[in-house]
Amino acid sequence: MSRHDPDRLHDVKAAIIAIKQHQASPWVEPDGPNAKLLHDALLFQLIVIGEAVKNMSAGLKNREPDIPWAKIAGQRDFIAHAYFRVSMERILKTISKDLPPLENAIDRLLALGLPELDDIDEGAEIRFESPDDAGQGPRLTD
Repeated sequence: MSRHDPDRLHDVKAAIIAIKQHQASPWVEPDGPNAKLLHDALLFQLIVIGEAVKNMSAGLKNREPDIPWAKIAGQRDFIAHAYFRVSMERILKTISKDLPPLENAIDRLLALGLPELDDIDEGAEIRFESPDDAGQGPRLTD
């Protein structure tokens, strides 16, 4: 299935929402017994963001020149290929410092009304479907 810029913008927005939900989850404390699960979830969403960014058109990325698109893609590669060197302290700092400007840029790009762009409800919960839907990924639900 071919993915286009609008799809990739939605992927980034959904990943940002998922990161916020993971961090706000009442059953996960950053240093608690479920910290590894939280870290894995955050890293996966950062990989999604980086992969989507890598495949966005240059024209789309040029509309937000202040966003370090190449560094976002590079972080994806680092997490995926140098996973043994990933510092969760640094990842958490990156999320708190760099995710808000990225989210603002994604929101501005979504607001351009490019073809096939729909609003993403930030209040939507991301949940995984049943095993029958395996491979289709997370779904936004109300």
